[in-house]
Amino acid sequence: MARKGSSKVRTGCLTCKVRKIKCDETKPHCKRCVSTGRKCDGYPPPPSSLTLSWHRPRQLFPNVDDVGERRALQFFCQAAGPSLSGPMDPYFWTHLVMQFSTFEPAVRHSVVAISSLYEQIHSKPKSVRLLTDNRLALSHYNSAIRELKSINNEPLVLLVCILFVCLEFLLGNRDTAIEHCKHGVVILENVETSYPWTKKYLSPIFRRLTLFPFFFAIDESSFPKLLGLNDQLPESFESLEQAQFYIDGITTRTVSLVRGGDRYRLEDKRDVPVSPELLEEQEKIKVQLDGWHARFLDLKNSPAASDWSEEIACNILLRHDISTIWVNTAFEYEETIYDEHVDRFRLMVSRATGLQASKFPGPTAQDSPKFIFEMGFMPLFYYVVLKCRCLTTRMQALSLMKKLGTPRESLWEASTMFAVGRRVIEIEHGFLFDEKGEPSTPPRYPDFPPDEARVRDTTTGPAPTIQVDSRGQEVGGRTTGFFRRKHDGSIYLQTEFLVER
Repeated sequence: MARKGSSKVRTGCLTCKVRKIKCDETKPHCKRCVSTGRKCDGYPPPPSSLTLSWHRPRQLFPNVDDVGERRALQFFCQAAGPSLSGPMDPYFWTHLVMQFSTFEPAVRHSVVAISSLYEQIHSKPKSVRLLTDNRLALSHYNSAIRELKSINNEPLVLLVCILFVCLEFLLGNRDTAIEHCKHGVVILENVETSYPWTKKYLSPIFRRLTLFPFFFAIDESSFPKLLGLNDQLPESFESLEQAQFYIDGITTRTVSLVRGGDRYRLEDKRDVPVSPELLEEQEKIKVQLDGWHARFLDLKNSPAASDWSEEIACNILLRHDISTIWVNTAFEYEETIYDEHVDRFRLMVSRATGLQASKFPGPTAQDSPKFIFEMGFMPLFYYVVLKCRCLTTRMQALSLMKKLGTPRESLWEASTMFAVGRRVIEIEHGFLFDEKGEPSTPPRYPDFPPDEARVRDTTTGPAPTIQVDSRGQEVGGRTTGFFRRKHDGSIYLQTEFLVER
């Protein structure tokens, strides 16, 4: 893989690499695989750069004669596929997608388009107008759309739907990605119970996909139908994958509740009682979160945890922590309510700092991913930056956004989120950062800022723009709005142009 793990993980056997577990590197076959009854797939050749030559053995893709297409498929195998999953299990991209690409044209064309765009983003991270600049991606995306129209197999349509969402993520097309997601959820409801492989491999991805529209959709009409509303937690979790499956459903359900509570938090509705339906949903989610955590701790203390991926475990535990804070603050008018959760914020930062020290001990490699399909660590710590008012902890979270995050995670862009998070800290604590990222003056509020100094919410422009700074130089950034509250309780929008570095 391009980035993950220590050198041992990168040079371990293929089986451990896919499962993101530590390999004992006993050649020719890993003893960890043998002891757990898995077949060891052997060891990969020495890692190569993300830049590939144009000539590859034709027998790798015997049905593909076009040189550019064959090269894109090879690049997907070596670089894009293993990286797209971020901290999640890459099996869908490294095995399932590649398997279908050998006999389903719609899948193969989608993979070629994704691979071509992924490589373009990696070589030109700030490239815009990607599709119009990339004829190979445009041609194969259009071919995939044509092939999809003739497919009568709904599970296959679902798989291609995920690939189309990935393409729209790469292109930055929010509305189209949301439409693909909504369409896929409707199909999934009809076929999930009839096709076990769909439930095993596709349903978990759609559970996570249903999260992003709640952050990027313009209005409620664009929200997808929720998955996991009827989930009944099992008596115990048998694997980390099962624990992840259920926390994904609970997290999306929690975010939906938070969106329903926007009017209570962001408007002066202190005298308006919260609807009974929302309060009932809040209690149900609290019960689910508590039940999930108890089962997770039992699993963590069982022998099944011996081959866990630390990265995946940390990520899903952070989702539980944030969901717990969300559900307890969904209808609260005062921002000081978040101060009651400062210990949980600190624990989240401490846990991730330990992961960063063990998994990413040095600077980010030059060939590390510039894009991942999943939501990784960056949006999670962006939330900590916004809502944890302990200055030391939120500064650590701001640093973790860079250290553990990826420049682009689905539709989240690190440059934008880092600039907004940094500015929120400046506004609330009353100081400006210097060029080294340190306070240039003593903070006005070195501890917890008063409620009237806090930012309620933020909004950013849909696309970056260019402006001329005070030195007459052109700089790129976005217009950003900060929702703040006056002493009389009314909300006003403070608008600024933030430079994105």
